[in-house]
Amino acid sequence: MPKTGQLRGPYKSGIARRLQVVTAAIDVFGEFGFAAGTVQRVADRVGVTPAAIDKLFGNKEGLLVAVLYHWGELTTEVIGPEARGMDLLDGFRRLMSYHVQHRGLLDLYITMAAEATSPKHPAHEFMTDRYRRTLETMRGVFRDAVEQGAFAPMSEDEIAREAEWLLATMDGLEIQFLLDPTFDLERSFGHFLDSLTARLAAAEPAVTDR
Repeated sequence: MPKTGQLRGPYKSGIARRLQVVTAAIDVFGEFGFAAGTVQRVADRVGVTPAAIDKLFGNKEGLLVAVLYHWGELTTEVIGPEARGMDLLDGFRRLMSYHVQHRGLLDLYITMAAEATSPKHPAHEFMTDRYRRTLETMRGVFRDAVEQGAFAPMSEDEIAREAEWLLATMDGLEIQFLLDPTFDLERSFGHFLDSLTARLAAAEPAVTDR
C-alpha cells in the first residue's frame, strides 16, 4: 500500500470519501441508534446516495463495523497506545476532554453499549469484546502503577475491583454529561482520579536517623 503522502487520484479520493461517510455515520448512529440511524440519513449528511455508501461498505452492518473500529482507533490515539500505569490514567483524563469536544463519539459509545446488550445486535460481539479488553487494560493500570511504586501493593482481587469501579465511574460520568451538557465532565473525573490516586498511593519510605 502506498504511503499516505503518496496517495493520489481515485485511490486518495476513495479513502477521503470513506472517512467522510464514517464521520457522518458516527453522528447518525450516536444520535438515532443503529436501527433508526438509516443509511439514507448518513447519505443525506454526506451528499451521496445510499447505493454509493453500500458500494463502499457492502451494507449497513459493514458501515457500523467501520464506524466502531474507527472509534476504537481514535480512542487509542487519544489515550496513548504506549501509555502504562500512571501515564495511562492521565490518558483517561485526555479522553474525557476529547469526549467533551467530540460529543458525537461519546453518543455513539453510550448508544451502542446500551443497544448491543442484545446478542442479536450487529455490534454485540464488538462491544462485549471491547468491554472485556477495556477491563483487562484497566487492571493493567493498577498492576503497572504498583510496579512503578506509585500505588501501594494490591491483591488481584483488589485490582479487579478497582478496575471495575474505574470503568463504572467513567461510564456513569459520561452519561451525566450527555444528559446535562452543563455538567463539568473533565472537572468531575479529574477530582475522582485525584481522590483515587491519593487513596491508593504508596506510603513514603520512613526517614531514619543514622
